[in-house]
Amino acid sequence: MTDSHWRNILHHHDEPDEAMHRIDAQVAPLEELPDAVRHIRALISRFDSLTHYRAFDNLDLLVRAIGEGDYSGRPAVDVLTRDWEMDDQRRSRAKTYVQTLQAWSEGKSAEEAQQVAGDSELCAELYRTLGSLEEHKAWLTASLAHTLKAFAYEAQDLLDETDTADFVRGVYRAALGRDPSPDDLQNRLTELADGKSRDHFVREVFDSAESRQRQQWQVLEKLNSDDSEGC
Repeated sequence: MTDSHWRNILHHHDEPDEAMHRIDAQVAPLEELPDAVRHIRALISRFDSLTHYRAFDNLDLLVRAIGEGDYSGRPAVDVLTRDWEMDDQRRSRAKTYVQTLQAWSEGKSAEEAQQVAGDSELCAELYRTLGSLEEHKAWLTASLAHTLKAFAYEAQDLLDETDTADFVRGVYRAALGRDPSPDDLQNRLTELADGKSRDHFVREVFDSAESRQRQQWQVLEKLNSDDSEGC
């Protein structure tokens, strides 16, 4: 199976994201990889949902396949889903998989992974299953972690991982349509370092007079645009 069959996307008409392209660039040329490795990678790309009742069984099967370097031949992914809702317990467990798989693929110890992921028992189990670190296994594990992250993480989770300066710039661009001045950026970084939460900061910027005025102009522009299209 060639990389043209790999998806790692939420919708069939989309393209794989830049992060997955960077992960795939870890090994080259892709067409020279062993058949078993390429097969496992193709199966990872077809993971479709965390809401399916066998989702974690499928995840464990994929982790075992990476650790053993082979695939047992059983169907890895039943793509039927129940719905798009996920409770906190399931999401938390999925995040532990993501954080542990990422840590393992980066060569971190099980102890380091446990500090980030929190679930020491699951971390230890995944590390035992994956075994020794090898190039192809690290690539497959990073691919699985990134694929799973698309389902397990919400916007707030991704924002929490963002570099603080990039986070401040992103909020300003979204709320105000501009970057912060150098002085403003430094002041905001100081506020966040001193304990202001990111959630509070986001609400503060979006609730500012400048942001409200920008939103009002955007509404007017949208109304004018809709009027012209209706003529």
